[in-house]
Amino acid sequence: MAYIDSLFFSLSPVIRLLIILLLMAVIAIFAARKKQLTKGGILSAVVIGSILTYIAGLSALTIMLFFFLSAAIIGKVIPDASKSIHKKGGNRDFAQVLANSIPSLTGIFLLRFTSYHTLGIVMFSAAIAEAVADTWSGEIGSLSKSDPVSIITFTRVPKGLSGGVSALGTLAGLLGSALVALLSVGCFTLSLIYLPIITVAGILGALFDSLLGATLQVHYRREDGSLTEHGESDGKKNERVRGIPFMDNDMVNLLSGFFSVLIAFLLAFFL
Repeated sequence: MAYIDSLFFSLSPVIRLLIILLLMAVIAIFAARKKQLTKGGILSAVVIGSILTYIAGLSALTIMLFFFLSAAIIGKVIPDASKSIHKKGGNRDFAQVLANSIPSLTGIFLLRFTSYHTLGIVMFSAAIAEAVADTWSGEIGSLSKSDPVSIITFTRVPKGLSGGVSALGTLAGLLGSALVALLSVGCFTLSLIYLPIITVAGILGALFDSLLGATLQVHYRREDGSLTEHGESDGKKNERVRGIPFMDNDMVNLLSGFFSVLIAFLLAFFL
């Protein structure tokens, strides 16, 4: 991929822009037909994907697409048993795409506009690794025969409730993070020393996501006593029982992505 990126950046800006627009059109059509993104989600994905590709090349786009495609496949294969808990459904909207993408742009701008190119790649890859690890751990972890446990109290919690972790989900998240790291090393021809750094930063970010979900993320209680992220159910307001009102799942994803970026920066810069 490094050779392809070199060839890509040797083209004129106009030709590069035309290639990007063509690729984004294909992605938008696929997302619309598979109903993986809302209209707002498609718009934000196209804008971010265009910026990402224009600045960082096809390698960065490949890694970003790995996240979205793997999430789409897993979402189709594994039924969502937690719709009553989660505020949003399976289709990613504008805010969800931004929350999962903005942290990665931190590394991309460092890659493009500073002399810390490798550090920028590692930070970008860590953000994507966290997003993959979080998605895989949640979706695949739901297949566990037993309910997950709270990352804080280690007591059983309902499947799909933020802050719950399981052995199967954690292993799935670790695998997803490692695959992103391996893909990044291959695409960007990085030294193998960055493979464990990206992997560790990704899975730690996913665990940080669970920590925020168990502490600061807002949750409500319905009349029947069950917990949900919905502020209302059947037209009735639910009682807020924990968390900060603005700390929804999108905010948690955003902060977790930046946490992974920070961990990757510290590990790559000082080791």
